[in-house]
Amino acid sequence: MLTLSRSAVVAVVLALGLAACGGSDGEGRAEADDLIAAVASYDLAVGPPTRVIVGVQTADRRFVAFGTVQFRVAYLGTNQDAQPGEFAPPVPAAFLPLPGTTPPDPLPTEPVLVSGSGARGVYAALVGFPKAGFYQVEVTAEVEGEVRTATAAMVVNERHAVPAVGDRALPTENFTVNTPASEAPPVAIDSRAASGPVPDPRLHRSTLAGALAAGRPAVLVVSTPVYCQSQFCGPVTDLVDQLAGRYEDRASFVHIELWRDFQGRVINRHAAEWLDDNYNEPWVFVIGADGVINARFDNVATEGEIEPLLQQLPVIGPAL
Repeated sequence: MLTLSRSAVVAVVLALGLAACGGSDGEGRAEADDLIAAVASYDLAVGPPTRVIVGVQTADRRFVAFGTVQFRVAYLGTNQDAQPGEFAPPVPAAFLPLPGTTPPDPLPTEPVLVSGSGARGVYAALVGFPKAGFYQVEVTAEVEGEVRTATAAMVVNERHAVPAVGDRALPTENFTVNTPASEAPPVAIDSRAASGPVPDPRLHRSTLAGALAAGRPAVLVVSTPVYCQSQFCGPVTDLVDQLAGRYEDRASFVHIELWRDFQGRVINRHAAEWLDDNYNEPWVFVIGADGVINARFDNVATEGEIEPLLQQLPVIGPAL
């Protein structure tokens, strides 16, 4: 199986000069309005179209937000001396505001440049990959009346490293609020419990194994709200808890904390069951009553993506 590391992707980015595109001052220095793209997806693999998310900003750190942009993807090869290939036809990519931000209402219908944290987000599109290797994604956005582009590299493996759509969910016996302290300290249940009780009790009442055994649909979030490198884990975990408040009569909701001991760098074995060796998170999995994963969301998960899936589920009552 071809498995390409993130460090290899960086090498390709540097070799191809794909970190930014859209103009320079003639000496290779980016201008303030030049766009920079960064692929935010964690686990891309050969197969049917899957969600690809890309963040876009300017060289002077303003964000491109709202509206729709276009993605074009080209296969580069499997070596670090790969060359850009022919681009596939463009696909529209919609803007996903990050959980915890407060976008304007109504949302702008066209991409705009914004400053500050209130409008942060990524663009998402479904993209299929026919073979493993390095790829280039070109993002095209019309911003302030000017068509601008940015490119970034990404890696696609032969198989997913993290359980994917169509896989059976793992019957994980995760820690809950009823787990004895001698077996797991509170911070191993939720890293926010270092400064108080375990938060979001709806997410820590039952094990995923118990939900699966009862034939209940489930929503699983694997994250470390305190120590998350992407800073999205807390807002995404809170989003899942908010959905639990509205839909716990249709599904079980479970949070698995990444770290058992952050200072000692000890990973929770339950998180290790689900994540690849890089332990990139957060992840949200939507699991059917048959125990099969119906959807998964890496890094950025939004209410607009998850809630329609929950609305389709029948009312079965809260878990006992």
